[in-house]
This record gives sequence, structure tokens and C-alpha cells, in this order.
Amino acid sequence: LEDLRSDVLYIVVGQLLSIGGTVEHLKHLSLTSHRIRVHCMPVLFRSCDLGSSGGIPPKAIRRFVEHIKFTTVFVSLQERCARGYVDSRPTPFYPSEQSDEEETDSPPEEPPFWLALEHLPAVRSVTFASASGGVPWTAILKCLSYPRITSISFRDDSLWTCVPPPAVSLGLLSVDSQLGLTNLYYFVDEWRDVESVMAKRDIQAARTLESSYLRALVLRMSNTAESLTLPIDTAPLIEMSKMDWPRLTALSLTGQWIDSTSLQALLFRMPNLRNLSILASQHRGIPHPLVLTEGLKQRLRLHSLTIAYPNPEDEIFASLGEELTCLSLRDSPRYYLYPQCTEDWMLESMETPLLTSTDVLSIIRRITAPRLWKLELVYRADEAEFELLRHLSLAFPLLQQIELHRYKALDDDSIPY
Repeated sequence: LEDLRSDVLYIVVGQLLSIGGTVEHLKHLSLTSHRIRVHCMPVLFRSCDLGSSGGIPPKAIRRFVEHIKFTTVFVSLQERCARGYVDSRPTPFYPSEQSDEEETDSPPEEPPFWLALEHLPAVRSVTFASASGGVPWTAILKCLSYPRITSISFRDDSLWTCVPPPAVSLGLLSVDSQLGLTNLYYFVDEWRDVESVMAKRDIQAARTLESSYLRALVLRMSNTAESLTLPIDTAPLIEMSKMDWPRLTALSLTGQWIDSTSLQALLFRMPNLRNLSILASQHRGIPHPLVLTEGLKQRLRLHSLTIAYPNPEDEIFASLGEELTCLSLRDSPRYYLYPQCTEDWMLESMETPLLTSTDVLSIIRRITAPRLWKLELVYRADEAEFELLRHLSLAFPLLQQIELHRYKALDDDSIPY
């Protein structure tokens, strides 16, 4: 390694973590020589975790920090308890998840995050974690006031449930202003509807608040957005379908389908979309949703497609181009987890339309993807299973990785292989 050119050595160090190496491995490597340590430092200190009681990283490594994970609570414990939330979960059912540390009634007035942004000039992305009750609009505005920050993430333990609605007319943003964000990730727990039923709590209030924040952010990203992860039940999809998204390459939709509105108009506005993931659970009582109700004049140039509980009649499968390399027709939440919900009322809002072998075969026959190398299928076996498995080898000659979740047609059926 000592004899490698500096640019090559930096690439080798950067690839170490991506091929299974750990930070500890990188630390040991950095101790071998001064030259190698110099090249390890930008990778070692690329990400930094800051808590409500933490400080600013040492001056020697500040220029390397590109990502901050900010862990703090903005909403007082008293306010969260009044609304039935502790740690973003229903209070009566998750007492063990509360911290053993004593928590004050009020969050700190000036968390070190503000100071960190001033002293870390290379920061490009911010993740909010463990922000029970949500991240208020003022904190988001602080991030947006730094043009260098182009990515903001909210983990599923930092959902907007107890914060005030966003005051978009106040502060940095005007009604028509555009943001410089390229990536926005808002992750929701796939079981949050079940949790709300368990807590006998109306989830609609949380959805309304969540929708107001997403609308304030997402609709100002149409010119710059490259990657979005949003809950399908609260994202402003109708408004988004009236805008062009010329730079968007990755769209991930989670949450729950609460109506049967298709994404026909939305996908038409995303000409450079390459990765589409729809891991949304099905709402009981609505028709099986369709991503596309009719074929597109121009085929989608997707490289990756993931759909949970797809509708066999969906026209998206006939609209895929030959660029597709990864396909997943799966379940979400995972079907094998449902037996853990022992009472029927726990799943009163969720449907599980598991595909049969016949359904999957009809979908696969509509797809032309000679470059496909990765495939995941979830289905209930029927008489078409062997035909399905035989067809896969013929339809996808470059297939390298396959994952099958096979469910028996009847509980007492034997596995034929």
C-alpha cells in the first residue's frame, strides 16, 4: 500500500467499508503508517454523531465531517405524554423503551447542533434521530439556511407527531421559493397503523401534521430533487404530479395506501427516474391499487423496481424497458410477521393480497428484461409454480441472485422438493 499513488490509495481506503470492512478495521489500518493514516482520516471521520449533551468535534477532523447524525429531543416529555407519545410510540404499550436516564420536562433551548453547523464547513447531509415528537420547523429552517446542506433525513423515531405545524410564511421560505435540497428521506415504521390501533389512538391527526411538513418541503424541491423517500399516505402526490421532476432518479414510497389513486400522472413527470420502490401496505376496504392504470407512450427506463403486494393487472409491468436489472415483487410488512398480531382487531386496517404462482407468472410474462440479474418473489404456491420456476431461467438468462418466499396453498400441504 505504501507504494501506491495517493489517488489510488484513497480509493482503496474508501472501498474498504463497502466490501465488508468495519470502522475498527479501518482504524487498525490507519495505525500502520503516517501516510496511510492521512488517507484514512477522511473516511474515518466522514460521519459524526452529536447528542444533546455532546460537543463540537476536535478541530483537526472538522474538515472531514460530511454527515451529522443529530440525536436530541425538541419536544418536552410533558407534551409528548399529553398526546400519548413517548419515544414516538404509544405510551401504554412500550414502557420498556423509555430511557432509564432522567429526562427534563423541557428540551434544551440551544442544542449544540446550531454551533456544529458553524464549525463543520464540509457538512452536506444531516440525519435526525431519536427526536421523539418530531423535529420542529425552526430546526429545519436552520439546516436550510446553509446552502451546502443538500440532504436531510428523518428516522422513524423522529416522526412529526407533537410539534407545531410549519410556519412556512415565517423565516427563510416564501410561498413560492425553491430549496437547494437534493435528497429528502422521511422513514415511517411499517407497523405504525397497527400501533395506533393498539393504543386506540386516531392516526389522522398525526397524518395531517406530517402532510403539512412534507408539503412545505417536497413541493419546493421539484427543480433539485434527486432522491426522495416519502410515506405514500401523507406525501403531496397530487400536487407533485402537477410539477416536473427533471433530476429525480430515485423514489421510495412507504407507509400505507389509503386510497386507490394511481401514480400515472406522477411518473410521467419523472423522465429520469431509475429506481422506484413502493413498500406500502394495503388498506383494507379499498380496491387493489394500481401504479399505472394504462400503458405509457414511452417505456420507463427503470434499473430497479420494488413493489409490495403488486396488482397483477398493473400496466407498469408492460411499461418497463430493457434496462431493468433488479426486480422485487414482495410483501410489506413481511407476511410471516402477521401471526404475531394475535387479535384480528390489530390488523383491521391492513390487507395482505398475497400473489399466487399464477399471478407472478402472468406478471413475469409481461416483462422484457434481458439484463435482469437480481430477483425477489413472494407468492402462495398453486398449480402454476413449476411453470413459473421454469420460465424464470428462460426469461432472465443473466440471473445471478434470486430470493423466493414461498407460502403453501394449505397449511397441511407438503413441500414438493
